[in-house]
Amino acid sequence: MWRARFAVLGTALSIACAGHAARTGLPATAPEAIGLSAPALARITPALQAYVDSGKLPGVVAIVARHGRIGYAEAVGYTDVERRALMRMDAVFRIYSMTKPVVAAGVLRLVDQGRLALDDPVAKYIPAFASVKVFAGGSADDPLLREPDAPMTVRHLLTHTAGLGYGLGDAPVDTLYQRANLFVAARTLEQFADSIARLPLFFSPGSRWQYSAAIDVAGRVIEVASGQPLDAFLEREIFAPLGMRSTSFRLRPDFVDRVPVLYSRGDDGRLREATGPLGEMYLPGARFFWGGGGLLSTPADYLRFAQMLLNRGELEGRRVLSRESVAQMLSNQLPAALAPITSPQMLDKGYGYGLGGSVLVDCALAELPGSAGIYRWSGYVGTYFWIDPAEDLVAMVWTQFTPGRTYQLEQEFQRLVYAAVAPAQCGKAAAAPSGYRQLP
Repeated sequence: MWRARFAVLGTALSIACAGHAARTGLPATAPEAIGLSAPALARITPALQAYVDSGKLPGVVAIVARHGRIGYAEAVGYTDVERRALMRMDAVFRIYSMTKPVVAAGVLRLVDQGRLALDDPVAKYIPAFASVKVFAGGSADDPLLREPDAPMTVRHLLTHTAGLGYGLGDAPVDTLYQRANLFVAARTLEQFADSIARLPLFFSPGSRWQYSAAIDVAGRVIEVASGQPLDAFLEREIFAPLGMRSTSFRLRPDFVDRVPVLYSRGDDGRLREATGPLGEMYLPGARFFWGGGGLLSTPADYLRFAQMLLNRGELEGRRVLSRESVAQMLSNQLPAALAPITSPQMLDKGYGYGLGGSVLVDCALAELPGSAGIYRWSGYVGTYFWIDPAEDLVAMVWTQFTPGRTYQLEQEFQRLVYAAVAPAQCGKAAAAPSGYRQLP
């Protein structure tokens, strides 16, 4: 079990200190300078602290940035409750499914380089998918299979419309996934992709939306198209250009004192140490580069990634993605028949799906404040982020608690953030940003 051990740091954040940008990812400024209300932002810290004081969550880091500058950043609580080790801004979190937007960006980097196309068949890069079949009835022991109506494409992988799954249900194909034991740290991504290709699809590609292991398969596409292991490619093409120095698929020596203990709620309602799903994927000896959930990162690093997307592909003069690729990533890719999505994976109503993350397409259905065009995703043990292109805003709130959505942390934080934003919000007069694809 990992434990964070470090010298005690004060939780009060002074935005004037010289090291602030290094610890938080972007320069800071007075809230009013970026159109945020300081009194409204001041309500966030007590709300986060209440989760800690009540014993619900161990510790929380939250950041709000607008126009490329930070107006709020705070760390409350603990990385290790037992040792009273205070939460720190440079803590290294297991971000689980917040890995998915990063891998989607990696695919788009290859698109920009002309090394693949979103509508390429997956079989072009992983030949085992040339013979994939769709489950058409029967049982796990005696399945009836048929040919898919259309080939699986790279775009299908990034939008969770490929027909793949996670094996978390009780349908016959879920049973086959469970028997296949796909997610094993000692297995390579190549072995994983070939194994999942031998399983039947839940549905024909493009016909449904289903949260799945598709972006793990996209990670293997990156490896084949680039000729590099997934970790090396992302380091060279995404992390290094963005200055994401504390983002990695593996626990590193410089992370050991910075990784928060993971907690869950015990039978007595109190915090207890927990083991997250597939935690062995993060260990140095693992061979699997888990593109769907395997990254460790800091709020500062991920803020730089999110700000790059908000800037339409560049940060501090370095272009990582083309404007066209970012426009595709941040716009709904689903047809009207599939969106808005109704699924436990959606935080709110009214969301379609872009590439690697969900996109707000119907303000009338949304229950949380924001703007049309919000792009967001989360991680299983309590890391959340969204970008609001219409408001030029990035916000994130991170903890380490499983399962992450036990409490309403993300929802409460979002309401508090938009209470500090003056312009009109979703359901009032907000409109999607120009150039973003809307539902037909």
